[in-house]
Amino acid sequence: MRSLLAILFFSIAAYADTNVLVLDGPETNFMRDALKRIDCPFKSIVKLDASALQPNRILILSGKEPSLDVGDGKLIESYLQSGGSVLAIGGGAKWMLNAKLFDASGYYPTGTTIHQSTFDGYHPVTFGYPMQKPYKNWVVGVPMLLRATDGPLMRSGPRAVSILSAGGPFSLAAYQRIGKGIALLIGPDPQGGDEYLTLDKPTVSLGSDLKTDLLLVNAIAWLRDPGCNLIPNSGFEDAADTNDDKSHWEITLRNNAKSQWQHSEAPEGKVYLTLEGTKANSSASVSSYRPIVAEGGAQFTLSFRHKATSAWKWEVAHFTSASEETRKATKPQPLSVAASATWQKSEVTLTIPNDSPYLAINARLDGIGTLSLDEITLKKKP
Repeated sequence: MRSLLAILFFSIAAYADTNVLVLDGPETNFMRDALKRIDCPFKSIVKLDASALQPNRILILSGKEPSLDVGDGKLIESYLQSGGSVLAIGGGAKWMLNAKLFDASGYYPTGTTIHQSTFDGYHPVTFGYPMQKPYKNWVVGVPMLLRATDGPLMRSGPRAVSILSAGGPFSLAAYQRIGKGIALLIGPDPQGGDEYLTLDKPTVSLGSDLKTDLLLVNAIAWLRDPGCNLIPNSGFEDAADTNDDKSHWEITLRNNAKSQWQHSEAPEGKVYLTLEGTKANSSASVSSYRPIVAEGGAQFTLSFRHKATSAWKWEVAHFTSASEETRKATKPQPLSVAASATWQKSEVTLTIPNDSPYLAINARLDGIGTLSLDEITLKKKP
């Protein structure tokens, strides 16, 4: 099986007809070099032009102090409203905040800085993290994110959705729906850049060495297909028998309930999960290890393969914030599923509240019986 990174590389290269535009400016050479490393076709532009900003394109703003003026803000806003995508990184993210095109305020530590981020939830932008051999066993987020071009630590407003946390109220990566388009802001520079370890001499630190190129790969792949699956390891194929933070699934068993990863005769791939209740008061459940970052106000399709000897249910809860200290949760919404003696593929529609873009899903079997599950996906409805 190809690695996730190789698959994402392929998915980017397959879109050679859809242009990625990189606005030239100070220290944008690191971005261009990174796009070449990940085999992502792109076109460099020296100045914004309305004819170049077509809705099916991704505009990358990066480097220090992008060559933009006040009038360009209206042009970018119009481009987003019509369905275009903006990936603003480092100084590009700072410009977006200063132009008031994104619902966040910025905090800017002095000099270049390295950040060990934490996940606000699962999102395609962070798929592949934690890696199987994470830096210093950092499994709670993306490690070694370099701020090389004065990017912001963001305090997100209600219209922006945070994906990666810098700690406290600050976000390192967040996105916002603007009209038909999406702006994705990443404060650090996943492509790498000049890191100042002394006052006068920079050290070149590339995303390929920091293992953060994958974040750039993911960002472009998601902006190309924002309706893609939001659940990592949705078919249980990777690291099912390892820790929850690696497999992305958490199993809870009560009163002699059992679980088993099945490695043969899976309806999809090579692995599926069986939960078993052995007593009337048994309970067995499997849930996403972290909340899932969705889009408030949108509808999603929860799809799954299943067979069961008795009825079972999904429990879906929505959260206003990823932070356990500040978030408010809705009461879990139960969605009943009938018993089925053979494998079935079913789906339910979920509507994400405008003010609660984080959700938790939990498949639960109560009492005596067995439940088998595979290929659990969550995709935005067209």
